[in-house]
Amino acid sequence: MSTRPFMLLASPERLPLFDEVFEGLECIRVSTVLDAVKHCVSNPPAAVMMDLASTLHAGVSETAPLYDLGIDLPILRCTGGNGQPWISMCQAPFKRMPLEQALVEIAGGDASWKHPVNLRRFVRVNQNARVWFRKTGDEEWLRANCQSMSVSGLFLLTLHPASIGSPIELRILDITLNEVFVRGLIVWIHHWEDGPHIPGCGVNFEPNTVPDEFRDYLANSFFSRRHS
Repeated sequence: MSTRPFMLLASPERLPLFDEVFEGLECIRVSTVLDAVKHCVSNPPAAVMMDLASTLHAGVSETAPLYDLGIDLPILRCTGGNGQPWISMCQAPFKRMPLEQALVEIAGGDASWKHPVNLRRFVRVNQNARVWFRKTGDEEWLRANCQSMSVSGLFLLTLHPASIGSPIELRILDITLNEVFVRGLIVWIHHWEDGPHIPGCGVNFEPNTVPDEFRDYLANSFFSRRHS
């Protein structure tokens, strides 16, 4: 069962047309691709429903960032309304069915809606940063670097990781005006002795410690780099 909300992308004048089909469902409503992309980076929905009539005039280039997120959520183009039944169409995975049926299947956690290639749930943003970290309870802060991150975690470049399963605290520098403090858990390690991998460790953040300013920064950074 999915606990994430849906996202509906449609022009302001067409958003009300979806009221009945989304009744009783948690749904984030946006009217621009920029807002849709930012939400997908900062807090990915269960699926994106894109009103075809609203986005058709924008062309492929305008909506391309949604298809280049590299995460597992399905993106459905929807057509109908004004007395006509709503039909949804998804390219990856390839499906075509009534929108209400698609919503029920996705909300129910139907595995067939998983993207056939993209396995990541959260958008990875390439970003260099310096990081102070320590095992929870320790006094000494250690220095490390990071080259990519998401709202769910990051990879620490360090020769001195704590052991797998260790809770750690992190202070991330260089990405906002203030340092970002988060807590996390080490979930895997690459040691220098293991071979030609970059030494370091993978960290999963505790979701309730990830501040909104960090989510917003990653969303803005991803979109600006896509359009630079």
